[in-house]
Amino acid sequence: FPSHDTELWLHLYLSSVPLDAAQIMQRLNISKALVSITLKDLLVYGVIRESHISAQNTRTYVANENLSEVIKRVLRKREQFMLGKIKMAHQQLAKITHESLDSQTIDKHRLKELGQLIHRGNQGLELIMSLI
Repeated sequence: FPSHDTELWLHLYLSSVPLDAAQIMQRLNISKALVSITLKDLLVYGVIRESHISAQNTRTYVANENLSEVIKRVLRKREQFMLGKIKMAHQQLAKITHESLDSQTIDKHRLKELGQLIHRGNQGLELIMSLI
């Protein structure tokens, strides 16, 4: 996550009360637009959640306190997705004929090593997720 995402989450996690967008803007000294985008991104990943409507009629937010769930969700939605895209691109490249690889100056040995690395990365990610 970008640093402002991390900072926003940290403020919500450490806060003893839910915070609204104006409070977040003031604490982090960032624009309303950036707060809005960051809140949206963190909500998508389940890192934060909406809490309630404040007395000032504003939406408030809290951090998801289940850190294991947060880590799993981020790994599943982001890292697993990225590894899947890398794996698909590698599989497409691996289908190219040896002659075409040679003409593109692609090292077949490195291509094979990359496939093994992707496989080990997937296994490692699955192992981490099973332990959380």
